[in-house]
Amino acid sequence: MTFATYELYYLDTYDQEAADLIDDFDYDEDEIAYELDSDYVIDNGLRVCVIVHDLDTHEVELAMLQPGSPQAPGWYTGEDAANVVAELGRILVALDDKTVKITEPQDPAFALKRGAAFQAEDMSTATLAMVQDSQDNALYTTFCIEFRPNVNADLTFPVAVFAFDPRVGRLSGHMLIDDNPFAPPSFNRAQKKIVAHRINEILESIHAAMREERMISPFKNLGPQFRSEGLPSFEAVDTHHAIDQALEYLEGWWAERAS
Repeated sequence: MTFATYELYYLDTYDQEAADLIDDFDYDEDEIAYELDSDYVIDNGLRVCVIVHDLDTHEVELAMLQPGSPQAPGWYTGEDAANVVAELGRILVALDDKTVKITEPQDPAFALKRGAAFQAEDMSTATLAMVQDSQDNALYTTFCIEFRPNVNADLTFPVAVFAFDPRVGRLSGHMLIDDNPFAPPSFNRAQKKIVAHRINEILESIHAAMREERMISPFKNLGPQFRSEGLPSFEAVDTHHAIDQALEYLEGWWAERAS
């Protein structure tokens, strides 16, 4: 299942900062909008809601910051929460075809940060991956790429494992080429070159997307010899730790399948 994610930020001091710009520098409305733009709100504001949108069913799940919760600062009151609810009502637009459109905030004290779409087992897992903010562990989604040596046969085996951190859009990968515990003895040098070339193409497309700050889905339309398969999400200290756990899971599953 694929989910799009959004984070809503709230700058409670927006009105005061705008008034200060008018008093101190005689700013007009356009100048205030330029100075206190959405990037400023995201950098200096408080994350007050995470929105997870199922791109297949168009179901939406919200995780809103509650006054008095451990993550909420002391100034964040029920009145602030009511402002958040009101803005969410404007951001989430129900369309005639029963889908949901996520629109930009209308109140300049709010800003919407779009995250990368990612795959997870279900919506609850996707939401937890976005909101979990432990200093020690977090939830990472993982998946692998499988290689089919012969397009006319059913045999496939993992050749790369990836872990994704949806909070910051970080993707890490580990190729399984020379020391692949899942590959058959027939996995030869020519096939390894094909795999390495394809995985490098995928990684280059990811890096290009990051440089250009655009979204990309590099694990679709991989061709007849490759496919991506989702793995469980893992609680880990970083993406590399999540990859280690994914590999351990794969090894256990592979051994069970062979028995």
